[in-house]
Amino acid sequence: MNNPLYYLSIIFKLNTRLFTNTLAGVTEDQGDERISDHNNSIRWIATHTVWARYNILTFLGKQITNPYNGLFENFKPFDPSDTYPSMAAIKSEWEKASALLEEAIAGITEEGVSNTGFKNPTGDSTVGGTIAFLAQHESYDIGQLGLLKKYFTSEAMSYS
Repeated sequence: MNNPLYYLSIIFKLNTRLFTNTLAGVTEDQGDERISDHNNSIRWIATHTVWARYNILTFLGKQITNPYNGLFENFKPFDPSDTYPSMAAIKSEWEKASALLEEAIAGITEEGVSNTGFKNPTGDSTVGGTIAFLAQHESYDIGQLGLLKKYFTSEAMSYS
């Protein structure tokens, strides 16, 4: 337990499973539906969440190419003219990003989390504070996905 991100790693591991569970049973058509013009679709939120997880890797020093670069930068909202990936592709990229995240967290040092990240709502602009914020952001996205899954499939997200 000498890893400075140990407790956040627990949240990320739980989120890895919960994200997958929120997409279980969601069809391609349901993935595109929006409950209003002011809400995002499951597909948009899920793709955004994978994009954000890949971005976490960059803060942890991983040199990766985010497959969803260009879709969400600068707080870009839902755009019906954009093409978002299939539900299967989203799940596949989630698995890849999750494996990389687990590896990156395992190798993080106290010095690594003390470096400057970026200004975020936690008020702690270190890498550790930035990762804490991104864990909360990811959890928030998963909560939205859980609500939409229940709405469209009538099935609740499972914790198992």
